[in-house]
Amino acid sequence: MNKVAIVAVFAVFLLPVVTATLMHSEWFDWQPGGTRNHGDLVQPVIELEPFRIETSNGEEVVLDDLLERWQLLYYQPTACNEACMENLYWLRQVRRAQDRHQPDVGLVFLTRSPLSAESAAAITALADDFVVLAGTRAEPLISQLPDDGVNAAYYIVDPMANIILRFAEDSDHNHIRRDLRRLLTWTQRD
Repeated sequence: MNKVAIVAVFAVFLLPVVTATLMHSEWFDWQPGGTRNHGDLVQPVIELEPFRIETSNGEEVVLDDLLERWQLLYYQPTACNEACMENLYWLRQVRRAQDRHQPDVGLVFLTRSPLSAESAAAITALADDFVVLAGTRAEPLISQLPDDGVNAAYYIVDPMANIILRFAEDSDHNHIRRDLRRLLTWTQRD
């Protein structure tokens, strides 16, 4: 074997070690790029406290009902108008886009405003398993939101009832879909 081949073999094995050492040294101030998520990471994560709320159709919802599934939560501080219904439609589509993971995702609509029977029926027509929490009865959950329920927003809540991601109301629904897809893929159970 000639000297050039020996030097080339040593260079191939030594180059990654030297590069890694230099990247972690005081001479370089390199940091990895930003995150891949589109939503705003809620830091620190907000762990939902126990609550007991009566839904618009008279059923009772407690914190345990939100456990063991990812939740897509849409919060609207004012009355649910046409734009709100469209956002709820797209939220349902985000869940449908999860294919085989659909059963692992729940839908929650939360509003401070009282909800008419007509609006509640329209939401249930979108998805019969939508959890609809409206009016003053929903305050125990609204008060736990990151911005105290001031602005309309989407939230992703993990299976342990922690609010982990927040999306502005005008966010692209594909961004919510992508972030949820990653979370479902990374945490899938066998």
